[in-house]
Amino acid sequence: MTRPAKPAKNPGAAIATGPEPEAQHCQTCRQELAVCDGVHYGSPQTGYRLLCSRCFNEEVAEAGGLDFQHVQFDPLEMRDAAGGRHEFHFRVHLLGDRVALDAFELQGGEPRGYQFQALDAAEVDLFALMGRLIERMRRQLASCHLEEEQGRLHIKDLLARGRIEWDENEDGRVPLIVIDGREITWEDFGRMLMTFEGWQFKLEIRDKSEEV
Repeated sequence: MTRPAKPAKNPGAAIATGPEPEAQHCQTCRQELAVCDGVHYGSPQTGYRLLCSRCFNEEVAEAGGLDFQHVQFDPLEMRDAAGGRHEFHFRVHLLGDRVALDAFELQGGEPRGYQFQALDAAEVDLFALMGRLIERMRRQLASCHLEEEQGRLHIKDLLARGRIEWDENEDGRVPLIVIDGREITWEDFGRMLMTFEGWQFKLEIRDKSEEV
C-alpha cells in the first residue's frame, strides 16, 4: 500500500514565527526528498516507510519481478493561451503492472493549478510517455474556458473543462473547481452557471489520466 507524503505547508508570513521545518529524507537512500516526491510505502501490519520515488519504484519493481528503470524528469516551463508561464514538475510512480507519470505546478510547496497524468503499462518507454503527456499539456494550455467581463469570470463558448478538488475552507462540504489552472469556488462556479438559467447541460466525469 502507498500513501502520498504530505508536503510541509508554506507559512506565507513576512516574519518567521518558528524554526524552518526539517527536510525529509528517504528512509532507504537517505537522500533529501524533493517537494511532493515522498511516498509512504508499506502496510498497517509492517508499518510505513517514507521513500523517494526512485526507491519506491525499485521496491515495487522487485516485488513484482519487473525490469523497470526509473527516470527523473527535469521541470519544464510552458505557456498558456494568454502567454502566462507555468512551471511543471514531474513524478513517476510504478503501480504494479501500470506506471503513472504526473505533471503538476507547485504553489506554496503543494501541487496546485494545472495538473496532468499519463497512465500506461509498466513496460512503456517513459520518454515516449513523456512526449505524449507534453503534447496533451500543450493542447489543454492552448485552450481557454473562462473569460473575464466587468471583473467577473464567465464560462466561454458554452464549454468548461476542469478538475474537482478539496476545498479546505468548506471542509469538503462542497468541491473546489480548477478551470484553466485557476481555483474556482463552488459558489462562484454556480454563479457562472446561472448565466444559462433554463438551459440544459451534460456532466461527464473522467479519470485524471484521460483527456477531456
